[in-house]
Amino acid sequence: MATSKTDLPAFARDFPSEAGLDALVRAFAEGDYARVRREAPKIAEASDRDDVKLAARTLLDRTRADPLMVLLLILTAALLLALSVYWWAHNGPG
Repeated sequence: MATSKTDLPAFARDFPSEAGLDALVRAFAEGDYARVRREAPKIAEASDRDDVKLAARTLLDRTRADPLMVLLLILTAALLLALSVYWWAHNGPG
C-alpha cells in the first residue's frame, strides 16, 4: 500500500527516498518502535549516503525516552519512597 507524504510524521516528510528508510518511517508511523530501534542502526551503518544516515539516526532518537520524563519519574519514585518510609516510621500501618 502506497503511503503519501501527508500520512508520514511531520519531521519525516523531507527524509530522502530509500527503500529501507521508507519502510522504517512507515513502521514508526504505525507505532512499531521496536522495529525502528532494531533496524535504524543497521541502515545508518550500511548506507553510503549521509542524508540517509542522518534520517535513520533521527528516527532512532525519536524512539528514545525523553530525558526530562525519566528524571521526573525517578524523582516521583524517590518522593513516594520517602513518604512511605516516613509514614511507616511515624504512624505505621497499625
